Amino acid sequence: MAGITSTGLGSGLNISNLVSQLVQAERTPIAARLDRQEAEIQSKISSFGNFKSALSAFRDSLSALKNLSSFQKISGTSSDSDIVSVSGESNADLGNYKIEVKQLAQSHALATGYFASADAVVGTGTLTLKFGTTDYTPPSDGVPGSYNGFTQNPDRGTLTLQIDSSNNTLSGIRDAINNAKAGVTAVIVNDGGGARLVLNSSETGAANSLQISVADDDGNSTDTSGLSVLSFSAAAVNLQQTQAALDAKIAINGLEVVSASNTIKDALKGVTFDLQSAQPGKIVNVSISENNDEIKKLIEEFVKSFNELAKTDQALTGYDAARKTGGILQGDPTVRGGMAQLRSELARFIQGLEGSTKTLVDIGIRTERDGTLSVDGTKLSEALNADRNSVAALFAPIGRPTDGGIVYSGHTVDTRPGTYAVHITQSATQGLLNAGAVNSLVVDADNDTFKIKVDGVLSGDITLTQGTYSSHEALAAEIQSRINGDSALKAKGVSVGVNYDNVNNRFVIQSKSYGSESQVEITQVDNNSEATLGLKLGSSLADGTGGKDVAGSIGGLEATGKGQELTAAAGDAQGLKLLIADTKTGDRGVVGFSRGLIERLDKVLSGLLDDKGALKARTDGLEKRLEKIQESRELLESRMSDLEKRLLDRFNRMDALLGQFQAISSYLAQQLATLPLANQNKK
Repeated sequence: MAGITSTGLGSGLNISNLVSQLVQAERTPIAARLDRQEAEIQSKISSFGNFKSALSAFRDSLSALKNLSSFQKISGTSSDSDIVSVSGESNADLGNYKIEVKQLAQSHALATGYFASADAVVGTGTLTLKFGTTDYTPPSDGVPGSYNGFTQNPDRGTLTLQIDSSNNTLSGIRDAINNAKAGVTAVIVNDGGGARLVLNSSETGAANSLQISVADDDGNSTDTSGLSVLSFSAAAVNLQQTQAALDAKIAINGLEVVSASNTIKDALKGVTFDLQSAQPGKIVNVSISENNDEIKKLIEEFVKSFNELAKTDQALTGYDAARKTGGILQGDPTVRGGMAQLRSELARFIQGLEGSTKTLVDIGIRTERDGTLSVDGTKLSEALNADRNSVAALFAPIGRPTDGGIVYSGHTVDTRPGTYAVHITQSATQGLLNAGAVNSLVVDADNDTFKIKVDGVLSGDITLTQGTYSSHEALAAEIQSRINGDSALKAKGVSVGVNYDNVNNRFVIQSKSYGSESQVEITQVDNNSEATLGLKLGSSLADGTGGKDVAGSIGGLEATGKGQELTAAAGDAQGLKLLIADTKTGDRGVVGFSRGLIERLDKVLSGLLDDKGALKARTDGLEKRLEKIQESRELLESRMSDLEKRLLDRFNRMDALLGQFQAISSYLAQQLATLPLANQNKK
């Protein structure tokens, strides 16, 4: 009977359908229970996703408030921004000013005469380009021009270029100048009469004009043939001045201010003027004031974002009395605990603050009965107008020195809120090298080259321009310009200042950095450098004039100095960084430090949102439960398959047995029908 492939032959029943119904009856309640469990878990995962999104949006609203700069906005307005626009930094001198723009700054521009083409050969030799103040009167109305003098700008480097057969064309010289990236640009202009090389100083201002000296290989460095056509100096003026170098001139409340740039940053503390056009005689009204509107918007956005979070929390965990249903996450410990921590932080006092502003309530932010926040706009504006630094301290980490010569510059995770006394025992200094006696102002082949190490960075060969200098100050400017123009030193961002000490008749070379790493050392000199210029081998470290780091204490404990920055090394103030911007020593007042609300809120949010946070752990647990449900489904299907096989086997055997019984019954009926007694009965 095992070979039967069709069921119901014996019994007449649809065994396949009957078995399917029995299996389905067994499967349905279990599958329904698994479906309900899966739907509930999926709903919770989705709800946690909504809660996480609301938390992330709230966290985003904190990002601006955690930065102190967000609370230091300054607004600058101009009555005519086509003449002058204005902006301010956090330390700006607030007030209203009358501005007159008398003259715009412009850069120096020089042009050659005409050449047949950009490929025309000019000549070979050496070009030396310096920056400084040129006393030059251009030709006018038949009166010849007059080159009366040049004073070198020591803050600008000197460019020396070798022009040979590889770059002696007009275009080759252009490329050599531009590739040097030394503060001058060169272009070739064809104005209809031919090709002209135009040189332009990259910086504006009278002290940034160009002097071009030529050593022409043809033996004559002043004529108008060969490379000497590029001369613009006292020796020869062979270039046309197409634009004079000028300083900007403005009047601030009637007081004239001169600037090398059309962007003037040092006339008023923290105020930047951008000059657009010169209109002498026209007064522009400029106002510099605190911009509290942007700060107010940031705080209002913070409140709005929290309220969105609170509404999401209510929808997910609250109870609807009308429908008598609770949110899908009602009673969830992760959500309930996270929101409780956030609300607790919002209500706390900010440690380290003094005065009347210590909580959000003090600036008009309060918690309503439904758990949302509300803002009293008037009270917030009053708090910002009265002392916005105190408002900033509620949100952002801030250090508040009482001494104007000390600037808070940072903190670490170890820094605790508090008030810390500052005592300075040593101010930071710059390393300097005192040269020997100056016995000559002549620079020649025997004293024009040396090497120097500044802040540990070794220069290449420093080559001074040969000649007789008009003064010690002029030679000091040449030495400084050449050192600061060295490519190795420029690449590392180190530089020096060079002054002439007339009391001791010597040059003083001083690093522009502060601290123990501020060092100056002459490592190589020419044959006659020491005897004539006083430039001798030596180190500022060796003669005791090396730079020193600031030293002192913060909070009564010795701090670590590096340059002008003093950092608390131990105690509650550990990690507090202060910039000591002056040279005063002794007691320097106190610094109040507070961490603000945002750091604490961010810590709570990190515990919820980070990869190893509570929400990730919670959703991971739910995902594992989904995996187990899937495993249960697979197990159920396996069991149902086995059950179906067993039922089919049993019903098929029963059906086969019924078939046998029916066959026997038919056989017996046939046999009985043949018996004599049966036939007799029929008769």
